[in-house]
Amino acid sequence: MRLMTAFILCCMLLLTVNLWRLQVTSGEDYRVRQENQSVRAVRLPATRGRILDCNEQPLAVNRLRFDVHMYIDELRPLFYTHYMRLKDGRKLRRAEQDELGRTARYQVVSNLTMQVSLRLGQPLVLNEEKFHTHYYKRRYTPMAVMQDLSPGQVARFVEQIHAVPGVDLSVNPVRTYPNGDMAFHTLGYLRRDDDPDTGDDIPFRFRYRLPDYVGVDGLEGVYDELLRGEAGAKTIRVNNISYRTSEEVREWPESGYDMALTLDRDIQLAAEAALQANGPQTRGAVVVMDPRTGDLLSLVSLPGFDSNKFISGFSRAEITRLNDSRLNRWLNRATGSGGVSYPPGSIFKLISAVAYLEEEVLDPNEKVYNPGYFRDSKLYPNYELDDTAPPGDYDFIRAFKRSSNTYFIHYALKPDGQTDQWRQGKRILLDWGNRFRLGQKTLASLPGDLPSPIRESGGYFPARDNKLKNRNQFGEKIGWAAGDVGNLCIGQGEITVTPLQMAVMTSAVANGGKVLQPRLVKRIDSQRAFGQAQNRVIPVEVLDDLQLKPETVALMHKAMLADVADRDGSGRAARVPGMAIGGKTGTAQTKVPTGKYDPQSRVRLFRTDHITWFVSFAPVESPRYAVVVMVESGESGGTTCAPIAGRIYRAIRDLERERQKGEPSLAKR
Repeated sequence: MRLMTAFILCCMLLLTVNLWRLQVTSGEDYRVRQENQSVRAVRLPATRGRILDCNEQPLAVNRLRFDVHMYIDELRPLFYTHYMRLKDGRKLRRAEQDELGRTARYQVVSNLTMQVSLRLGQPLVLNEEKFHTHYYKRRYTPMAVMQDLSPGQVARFVEQIHAVPGVDLSVNPVRTYPNGDMAFHTLGYLRRDDDPDTGDDIPFRFRYRLPDYVGVDGLEGVYDELLRGEAGAKTIRVNNISYRTSEEVREWPESGYDMALTLDRDIQLAAEAALQANGPQTRGAVVVMDPRTGDLLSLVSLPGFDSNKFISGFSRAEITRLNDSRLNRWLNRATGSGGVSYPPGSIFKLISAVAYLEEEVLDPNEKVYNPGYFRDSKLYPNYELDDTAPPGDYDFIRAFKRSSNTYFIHYALKPDGQTDQWRQGKRILLDWGNRFRLGQKTLASLPGDLPSPIRESGGYFPARDNKLKNRNQFGEKIGWAAGDVGNLCIGQGEITVTPLQMAVMTSAVANGGKVLQPRLVKRIDSQRAFGQAQNRVIPVEVLDDLQLKPETVALMHKAMLADVADRDGSGRAARVPGMAIGGKTGTAQTKVPTGKYDPQSRVRLFRTDHITWFVSFAPVESPRYAVVVMVESGESGGTTCAPIAGRIYRAIRDLERERQKGEPSLAKR
């Protein structure tokens, strides 16, 4: 009994000593080690929603990208073996051991990287600084070694790399634009987003984000929240030396919502090709709109850029091209984003003609003599203007197709012996210009408090009650004069518009007077966007009904058809066999700074440039397409823009025939 009692007491004493050592002597050490174990929250990006055209053809989609990743925690045995080989039995101080371990780790991973990359036919040297940064900050996550493998490289990896330790093939969705730089300004682009503090509705802070992108400009930027979807998260438990011990997906990511546009990819490609045929340095825009619904079938602004480059990266030459200040690829010339807008020139005569006819100021059969200039020294001694149309008698049709300035100024000022008659002309032009919604943005916010799909400029057009025209060169407000009204009726002066506004104007003339709101987004598959069922279609909106007289509409169609169909029409270069096209050319003068100054007065010097236009619709008997072409620094509307419109109409004609036969589209071929 004594022996048993002594044995039990010794055991209890031993347990007490061990308990004291664990809880008291070594307690602080265990507490620190427990605190060093922690959970890392990793953000999982969602797959972006697709952007499709009106025929469900892809404009912006996602493709699978195959990347080679290396799992550092699986290489620890190799690190130790190589460390012991380098140490070779030597006794080292702590600092020397740390440095040797650092070298051993890099050499192991570098050798594996070279081994894998050689087998894949793309030798790579591992960046030492990049490796150490990953090791010390994110060793619990896989390290990217090679990205975006080709199909051949993927096949070689599967066949040859399976035995390499710590190396694996990962598959990640990445944004791609199948048509390259097509519709660059409309679609926008993405920018890498690695900010760990970017908020998501997940109740913990992300320690690390897998590669993700945020939309910038265009549809990608405006509707980034919808397209981007909802990010998910997984938690990785790491030990006291930051190696992964376990991981768990806390929230799975939810894919973004698809967006269907009114754009027709085939027409968009044809319009861009037609505009590019004018020359590689062309700065211009094309808008193709359905005058029945307001659907934008094409929205072109050149020069553009390939949206894929913002994901894959730029070369130095590409960066230089992107930042060319003269070409200014960032501007959306079709909608006027960035505040850019243009003087309309003679295409404004559509509004002048409609206003004169509706107000019964003009008799279409009355002939006005054009001496080659407008001058009336008795009534308007301070105003005269040259006319590009040849001298002769002009009725409405001839004046319209030859774009006679004298004819339209005559009816704007109406020299009938009353010196203030131009004030009536001013009232009529301002009233109808505002009814066509010049000076206003055309695109509106979408249902569900969604913003306008693309940024635009409203240009400048005076209000109906405008009494002070603008400011002079000294900043002083000045009133209207007869010459201002004369310039206004032919689209000169200080008014500015955008190609999109001119498409709305042309569509209104084509459809009989309905001013339609352009529609770019046709459908968004999103309950979150509207709080209702999915696949909500954006409705067609009529902004205003001008209620034009049938005879006005018929005469405008006849005059615009003559502009293209007649031999002496200014838009005859747009003719396309088998399609009746109605159009109007325009050439506006504008002053462009030269960057130089007068050596004496130090006044800034300007040079005269031209903004050339062609607005049109077809077929005249039943309009389905309104095409607007604008080119900066062009020769004239008839010689520069009308041929471009002709190429577009020719492509549309061929496309319609192919679709009727069920043949493959232009884009698929």
